[in-house]
Amino acid sequence: MGILDLMLGNSDPGEQGVAAKSYTLPKETHDFVYPVAVRREELEAFAELLEAEADAPALEVESDDLQAAFEGLTGADDPDVDPDELAERMRRPRRAAEPVIESWREDFERDIDVVYARVGTYDALVAFIKLCKQRDDDEDDAFELPESFPDAAALLKRLEEGTDTQYRAVVHTDLLPDEQ
Repeated sequence: MGILDLMLGNSDPGEQGVAAKSYTLPKETHDFVYPVAVRREELEAFAELLEAEADAPALEVESDDLQAAFEGLTGADDPDVDPDELAERMRRPRRAAEPVIESWREDFERDIDVVYARVGTYDALVAFIKLCKQRDDDEDDAFELPESFPDAAALLKRLEEGTDTQYRAVVHTDLLPDEQ
C-alpha cells in the first residue's frame, strides 16, 4: 500500500483482473463539478456586466415599479412584499454570481481555460442574466447592457452545454468558490 492509498482511503482491485482502482474521497473536502472550457473575453464580459449592474442606480423604491420589476423577473404576483424586501430580492442574483465569476477570474491563466461549475452555478448565472435583461428592457431603469453582453451570454451558453451532461469530475473544495 502506497502513501496515496493511505491519503485517499482504501483501494480495491478492479474486476476481471483489471488493475483499475477506486478511491473513496471525503465529502467534506471534495465536490462534484462540471469542467467547462471558457474564453477569457467571455469571463471578462460577465465581470463587466456584474460591475455595470452594481454601478447602475437602483430601481426607484416606488413599490408599484419595484413590484412590476419583480413580477417580470419571477412571474410571481405577491402584493404583500414590502419594497425593502423586494429590493433585496433584486440584489440576490448579482450576489450569487459575483463570487463565482471572481473565483474563476483569479484562477484563469490562458485565453482559454477550464472552470469548475458546481451544480446550481448555471441557474445562478441565468438568474443574473435575466435580471440584467429585464432591467435593460425597462424604460424607467437607467441600467444598460454593456457592449460586451454577447460575450457574457456566450459564457452562459458554454455553461449550459457543459452542465447538460452526466460527465462530472471530483475536485477538492479549495479549488471552488464559496457555496452559492
